[in-house]
Amino acid sequence: MNKIMHVIILLFLTGCSSLFFYPDRVVYSTPSEFGFNYETHKINSKDKTQLNAWHIKSNQKSKGLLILAHGNAQNMTAHFKGWTWLVEAGYELFIFDYRAYGKSKGEVSIEGSVDDVNAVLDFVEAHVKRDYFLCGQSLGGTLSLAALKEKSRKRMKALIVDSTFTSFAGIASEKLSYLFLTWPFQWIPYLTLPDEFDAIDNVREVDKPILFLHGSLDITIPANHTWQLFDRSYTPKEFWLVNRAKHIQTFKHIKVREDFLTFLERVSEGSFYHKSYSRMKIYH
Repeated sequence: MNKIMHVIILLFLTGCSSLFFYPDRVVYSTPSEFGFNYETHKINSKDKTQLNAWHIKSNQKSKGLLILAHGNAQNMTAHFKGWTWLVEAGYELFIFDYRAYGKSKGEVSIEGSVDDVNAVLDFVEAHVKRDYFLCGQSLGGTLSLAALKEKSRKRMKALIVDSTFTSFAGIASEKLSYLFLTWPFQWIPYLTLPDEFDAIDNVREVDKPILFLHGSLDITIPANHTWQLFDRSYTPKEFWLVNRAKHIQTFKHIKVREDFLTFLERVSEGSFYHKSYSRMKIYH
């Protein structure tokens, strides 16, 4: 009971924003442990907060570059391990930590983290100088959509949105509805959280092909959130629903990986989509 009341008090006093971020500074692993070469970069965000990033190189001729905006827990030293298969397939991975995560400086905030995504995209476009894909997982998807609302990205070939929620207030309210003791307080997030960073609105600002993914067994963020984003977005777009996959576990499915590599190749060639393309696919 005391813990529940503590959460409710936090909702009133902090506007819930800190409840979306669970950073740590543990070094879980490094790319060198997987045999990959990589560069470490220090990037200044809009308010001069210093961010830490890795540019992980493939051991074969590069097929392309994917920028990853990871989820809300741990830090990039844990998250990059879920993408080693992509690097092994010939793609470069640019992964970074939001403020307060890993070796990045600063304190957590929604607006600051959106600025962090934009700062990384600016850095890649200025220093790597090549076309790229942007993938946002869970919270990273929401932050990426908010960042793209602020600035058009000519070098971005497509956006990948994996296991993302529709709005900050909506998911917070949904979590409060799960427990009898917090059920009466579902209205608090709508009064305390800003809505300008909500994915459900910002997804309509994206002028690139979007690939949505979600696991059918995701109880952290139910798949209906991605269905709403898919329905709300403009074409061209795809939605891959992966049966029996849990939160941000869609790429553990071998067929999803194979199709994703095909997706990257075809989008790079410019031959995969026409303007009215819209498709949903279910993986069993």
